[in-house]
Amino acid sequence: MDKLRKRLYQVSEGLELIIALVAVVGVVIAAVNLFPELLVYRTNGEAFLIFLDAVFDVVIGVEFIKMLCKPSSQNIMEVLIFLIARHMIVQKTSALEDLLSVVSIGILFFFRRFMLAT
Repeated sequence: MDKLRKRLYQVSEGLELIIALVAVVGVVIAAVNLFPELLVYRTNGEAFLIFLDAVFDVVIGVEFIKMLCKPSSQNIMEVLIFLIARHMIVQKTSALEDLLSVVSIGILFFFRRFMLAT
């Protein structure tokens, strides 16, 4: 039974690495596609938000790959912080939503700091 458990664990780690590699390919393709878009969107404010959304997608993808390769509470917190920041910056939000986003990021920073101290 222990051998089976150990083998299943090894298979799951291999699958995690394969998923991480596929995610790396997707992030690299997305990053390469950002450069032509930057030249097109440099004069339009609304288009810049679309570009910024694509940049956040790449950054969140990189953080997700880090989380897959080294799962830890710190990496999970970083992904959540980037997701909340992306929501607050890119999307049209009300003042209450902005306040909740800032409070959420503050709570995540507090927990991250608390986890690093312990």
